[in-house]
Amino acid sequence: MPSELHEKLCAKAVAWLKRNGFPVSDKNVSGAGCRERVDAIGFRQQCAVLVEVKVSRADFMADQRKPERAEGGVGTYRFYLAPEGLLQEEDLPKGWGLLEYKGRSITMRHGPLGNWWPNFHAAQDNEWREFAHRPCEKSEHALLYALARKKIS
Repeated sequence: MPSELHEKLCAKAVAWLKRNGFPVSDKNVSGAGCRERVDAIGFRQQCAVLVEVKVSRADFMADQRKPERAEGGVGTYRFYLAPEGLLQEEDLPKGWGLLEYKGRSITMRHGPLGNWWPNFHAAQDNEWREFAHRPCEKSEHALLYALARKKIS
């Protein structure tokens, strides 16, 4: 069962996603046909952002062994959110960003600059390509459908 801090950071991640232009966002989302149960995900017209919350090094290390971390997975852009100082840039898998929680706020320690958030193909020709992933569209659609069902129930 997730800790109180983990749940608090999941809620903070959703607020961060909404502030960054991802109005369709929620925490603890899973969908039929999608192996992932994401801590937080946000959608806008052209892409999705995944935020995985880690409150311990052990949880972070275990996350690295998930098959969707090596190939596939959801989110054109992917971030870890952790308490300040828990993770370092050199700990991150290729293309992942790092959000840190300190006090009451989240800051981006490592990630793309600006608020453009292009889709995977558009990001290949600019400075965002370092952070853009080719998402599993089937899994993203399952999560988006789950969010839609949750909102209308």
